[in-house]
Amino acid sequence: MGKIRCFIAIDIHNNHVFKLLDELKNISGLKPVEKENLHITLKFLGEIDQRLVNDIYNEIKGLSNFKAFNIILKGMGAFPNLRNPRVVWIGIGNEAPLISINNYIENILIRYGFKKENFKPHLTVGRIKHSRAKIHVQKIIEKYMNTNFGEVFIDTIKIKKSTLTPKGPIYEDLKMIPLQKL
Repeated sequence: MGKIRCFIAIDIHNNHVFKLLDELKNISGLKPVEKENLHITLKFLGEIDQRLVNDIYNEIKGLSNFKAFNIILKGMGAFPNLRNPRVVWIGIGNEAPLISINNYIENILIRYGFKKENFKPHLTVGRIKHSRAKIHVQKIIEKYMNTNFGEVFIDTIKIKKSTLTPKGPIYEDLKMIPLQKL
């Protein structure tokens, strides 16, 4: 068995975000995330042995004790900052459930040698590929800085495989953990 690139995430489907992605396609030098690839990363695992995927799944499937919840997609920003944007994101208005889930995952994965990371819940919507996009990205972030993109119901957490290709990443669901119904 070989190594595969993986992460733990929540898929996001939201029509208001889809409209924003269509708008971002018009910015030269910016690569919007494909609609089917929209997700909130809870933990990036990197290149791991395929056998470890099952071990991690068996450890974190206790997430099924968490209740399903809604998140609010609100505002826009950029990493590392607005002056030098590289990654364009939509913020999360109510981060507490995501932070709780991330803490649960982090505390388990420490035992597997993963480092605990600072977690800032966000939905990546684009990556800047050329500096010419910077001024346009800054304007669009200012335009949507206080926009409420709506709620998304979260009822499943996934371990996903990421295959990098020249056209962009291809994601595949490996394991799913359903959350408790409300």
